[in-house]
Amino acid sequence: MKKVAVLLLGSMVLTGCGSDESSDSRASSTYIGEIESVNAHADSMTVNAMALSLSSAKIELNGHQVSSSELESGMQVDVEYDDGIAYEVDIDPEIVGIVSEVTANTIKVNDQVLNTAKDFTVNNFKGKRVMLFGYADQNGTWTINSVYEIGSIPVQDLYEGKITSTPTLSSFNIGTMNVNYSNADIDSDDLDKLKQGVWVEVEGSYDEISKVFTAYDVDVEDDLDLANAEVEGYVTALNNDKTLMTLNGRTDVVITENTRFEDGIKDRLKVGSRVDVDLINNAGQLQASEIEFD
Repeated sequence: MKKVAVLLLGSMVLTGCGSDESSDSRASSTYIGEIESVNAHADSMTVNAMALSLSSAKIELNGHQVSSSELESGMQVDVEYDDGIAYEVDIDPEIVGIVSEVTANTIKVNDQVLNTAKDFTVNNFKGKRVMLFGYADQNGTWTINSVYEIGSIPVQDLYEGKITSTPTLSSFNIGTMNVNYSNADIDSDDLDKLKQGVWVEVEGSYDEISKVFTAYDVDVEDDLDLANAEVEGYVTALNNDKTLMTLNGRTDVVITENTRFEDGIKDRLKVGSRVDVDLINNAGQLQASEIEFD
C-alpha cells in the first residue's frame, strides 16, 4: 500500500478491538493507538515510543491478512505484544469507501461529509477507494486525521458511530447514514443491545443511488472490551469534578482517587486533552488506572 497522506499527530481513536484477554497466548499487553514510525529495514514499528519487532506478527486489515509493508506512520492499530515483539496487529480504520469530493477542510466518502484536520486536495483522492482514520466528538462529528488508498485489498465499505434512530427490524440510522441490516451477520447478544445511542461498526456496501448502506456485518461496541488495554484518545467530555470523562465521543471512563497521572496533574485534564489511558474493568465499570498526557 502506498502511503498517500498522514497527519503525524495521528488518529488516536478508541476501538472495540481491545479485549479483556489477548487472543495470542504469547502476548501479555494490548496497545491501541497511532503508529509513530515504521522501519522497513528492521521490520519493526514504533508505537507510544516503543519499538516493536514485526517479524512474528500476524497483521490484518478488517479480516484480511496483509504484510508489514502495508503499515504506515499515522495508522490506527490494535497491537498485542510482549517484550518488544508484536504478535498481532490489526489496522483499524473508522471509515472505508469511495471519495466523491475533497475540499480544503472536508472529505466526502459514501455521501458523508467529514471534517479533516488538514488539506487533502493535493492528494488526488477523488474517485479512489480509501480508509480514513480519525475521531468523533460528542455530537458524532468526525475529524479525519489521515487518509490512505486501499489498493487491491478487498475490504468492504465500513462506517461506525452511534445509532441515532430507534432501530426497526431491518434498519437504523447513524446520523444521516441509513443502514439496512436485514441480512447482516449479527450476534444474538449484539441484536439484543441494538438500540438508539449505542456505538456500532457496520461493514457492507454503500449504494450511491439508493443512499443506503447495506450491512453484511454489524458489531455493537462494548466499552468493557477495552479493559486491560492501553489506549490513546481525545477527551471530548468531562464532568465538573473530573471523575468521568468521555473519549472520542463514545467511551465513558471513570476517574477515581486511585487514578495515577503522568506528565501532568488532574487539574490539567480538560476537553480536548490528548491522553494515553490504562483501562481496567472494576465491577463492570471501565476505569482509568493511569492517565498520561501526550
